Amino acid sequence: MIPVILMMGFVPLLVHMYSYNSNLSQFDWFPANSDTQTDFFFAWKMIAIVIIGVVMAAILLYRHYVKKETLQFENSFYFLLVYGLFVLMSALFSKHKHWVSGGTYELFESVWVVFAYMLLCYYVYNFVNEEKHVEFILKISGIGMAIVTVIGVFQYFGLDFFQSNFGKHLITNPGWWKNLKELTFNFAPKTSYTTLYNPNFLSFYFGMLIVLAVCLFIASKKIWHRIVLAVAAVCCAICLKGSGSASGWMALALATVVLILVLLSRKKKLFVVGAVVVVIGIIAAIVLGNTTSAGENIKNTIVGTYRMSDRWALNGVETNTDDVVLDIHGNKLSVSYTVGEDGTTQISCKDSDGNELSQTIVDADNQVTTMDDSRFSGVQLQPVSFGDNLPGICATIDGVQWNFINTDENGYEYLNPAGKLVKFEKPKVSNVFLDDAMSSRGHIWNKTIPLLGKHAFMGSGANTYMFEVPQEDYISQNYVYGANSYDVKAHCWYLQQWVETGLIGTLALLVFLFWYLVQSIRIYRRVDLHESISWVGFGLFAAVLVYMIAGIANDSNVCTAPVFWGMLGLGLAVNRMLVKKENLFVKETVSAESDTAVKQSISRAAESVKADTAQTVQNTKGAGVTESSVRKKSSKKQSRKQRKNQK
Repeated sequence: MIPVILMMGFVPLLVHMYSYNSNLSQFDWFPANSDTQTDFFFAWKMIAIVIIGVVMAAILLYRHYVKKETLQFENSFYFLLVYGLFVLMSALFSKHKHWVSGGTYELFESVWVVFAYMLLCYYVYNFVNEEKHVEFILKISGIGMAIVTVIGVFQYFGLDFFQSNFGKHLITNPGWWKNLKELTFNFAPKTSYTTLYNPNFLSFYFGMLIVLAVCLFIASKKIWHRIVLAVAAVCCAICLKGSGSASGWMALALATVVLILVLLSRKKKLFVVGAVVVVIGIIAAIVLGNTTSAGENIKNTIVGTYRMSDRWALNGVETNTDDVVLDIHGNKLSVSYTVGEDGTTQISCKDSDGNELSQTIVDADNQVTTMDDSRFSGVQLQPVSFGDNLPGICATIDGVQWNFINTDENGYEYLNPAGKLVKFEKPKVSNVFLDDAMSSRGHIWNKTIPLLGKHAFMGSGANTYMFEVPQEDYISQNYVYGANSYDVKAHCWYLQQWVETGLIGTLALLVFLFWYLVQSIRIYRRVDLHESISWVGFGLFAAVLVYMIAGIANDSNVCTAPVFWGMLGLGLAVNRMLVKKENLFVKETVSAESDTAVKQSISRAAESVKADTAQTVQNTKGAGVTESSVRKKSSKKQSRKQRKNQK
């Protein structure tokens, strides 16, 4: 059980300085001489997960080949094997093998880590065979989970452990101890991020822990256990609130509805009532979302309110040989410049018809001009000089500066936020979502969707999403995310799996996950809920469900995924134990066979009585006995036989 406890309880605790070579400066969108990066929250977790994965593999092989133990298996694991096969093939055929095997830049979820996740699930399923195993894992892992939670609670109240002198000493190397004042994490005050770094990750972690703690509270028999679990649930809720992540609460709400319906389905009438209430609730939510301010805010958060082309003036840029063409609200503005013998820069502007446009000086000292044409109002132009007196122009649009230089080799080029001259790219973007849907995830999803067709069969390899999605989306980078920000994650577990593993591998993973959900629904509609282990299993089912729902708007990561895969393995093991303990589906089979046998017996008896009646009528016709009296006697005889057979 030790590897399981380490993965679920203590790997998420690891926070320490790790310096590495990102090897990204070779790309135009990444700054030169910036390959050396420092990580605190991911790299050591990745290393620990891989080491523990190797240990688990060794234990499995030892128990099977040396101890001659038979490993347990069920049909759903075939789909996990298919998923693993496509993870392997995507890694082998990836163009980015360096990052596939080593991980990089705010993710560190290498292919070895993904294999360790799958191995953890199967390992737990094999070696958790008794209730005491489940109790032992949850209790000892709970120590690490409690530490993670306490750190988050203190952060919510403005006491950040990682900003304390002791905390900084603990997570840095001795060479940094003279410069600890320079160490800061860019989070708003009273934001909970605990040891998981990204507040969005807390929706996974504490969403799972809240529902599990509630179910363990119901399962517990001792009062002090319930007190501890109640406090734990409250602390987890505080951390989730402190993260500011709306997706966690949404996942909890949706999962709660599903879980209540599963429990109500134990009685058909209650289930019907529950389903009606849910339908009424959905209708009420739609009405409130369109008639109240609070509902409007929630709807706008989910659906979004705008497209970037409508909100910002600059919709596109073309860097041509002779000019730069700026798309301002659908109107084309051609900008070019010439440098005179005296060194002064003259800027020329034309519309799409080639008409010269006049300009007005608004800042004589800095030679800033603005356009007189109403189609391009708000656009300011200024001659600038870059390193080594290299002349260029700066266009300020919506408060954002865009720098262009006319080079002899390539004509006009854009000086991007990484400090490199590039031709301005126009990435492929779909229009499925509004750009600010789900806290600006809509724009990321719109950029991800065009990649899906390319990876219908094979993925790009684990940890390579950032190389597939167009990082040259400078308009959204400048307006929405900030300069030198990168799309390293799809902000949707399933979309990222599709890109990195391929469609077939992703479908195999989904079948494996939904197999467990359907199995759990079948079990917890029938199982005896007076047993503590039943509520433990139901809590694990709830935790997995919350994670899967939260995964629609969040990504797998080394901070939370080990907890999920561990709970998934525990859930599968508990389900197996419950089916065996209560003979759930065996009873159904026996009952069905018994009902069929009774029906067949009654049918044979009815045919026998009918034949006897016919024979009696035939024999008594000549004896003066009427047919109707015989039928009455036969009917009474038949009724007695039927009642006897039914008994």
